[in-house]
Amino acid sequence: MAGFGGALPGGIGEMAKSLGLDNLDDLDKAMAPAPAPDALPPTQGRPSTEVVAGESEIRPEGWWHPKAAGDRAPPAADVAEPEKLATASKGEHIETVPFPSFALSDEGKRVVLYFGLPDAMELLGENAVVATVRVQALEVVARVGNTAYRFHESILFEHVVPAKTKVRVKKDRVVVSMLKVFEKAYWESVSVNRRAVGPVRKSPPDHGRATTVYGSGAKK
Repeated sequence: MAGFGGALPGGIGEMAKSLGLDNLDDLDKAMAPAPAPDALPPTQGRPSTEVVAGESEIRPEGWWHPKAAGDRAPPAADVAEPEKLATASKGEHIETVPFPSFALSDEGKRVVLYFGLPDAMELLGENAVVATVRVQALEVVARVGNTAYRFHESILFEHVVPAKTKVRVKKDRVVVSMLKVFEKAYWESVSVNRRAVGPVRKSPPDHGRATTVYGSGAKK
């Protein structure tokens, strides 16, 4: 644009004079915004260049790559083989069988069960006989080596007092004596008449907390 050739109109002339400009073109250039600088990446710290002698010094222990070392892997370092753990022995097999013979005797206040076992006194050791007694349930187990002689009745003929149970080992038998709750109730058998109590249950009834009584033979 040409020079002003006279007084500048309005306040534009005063502004141009204050800036020392002769024409409107210079004024436009002076008032135009500065060009934006080229976009720069965010600052991520001052770059640093370090030269390391030897590649092995920048590789972690055990480093290997097929493209860098060819088809052959580096030789494995001599490492002591771990000690072999001892093979866990298999749990010994216990064979469960019934007692060879059984008998019952009602002696008034008590009912006595006789479990026949030849040479019981010699074969059975300390606490080898375990009787688990509930109010109306009984389990007797006598352990001889890998054989467990077992008797179990989930519903006894009548109620007993578990804490008063006694277990003795005789020459050829194991004797279990139980105190009856109802002294006048005569035990005709060790188990209840299941026909009288209805159909057989899928699981034994709960007869309270069990009491465990032990019996011992002469074996050391």
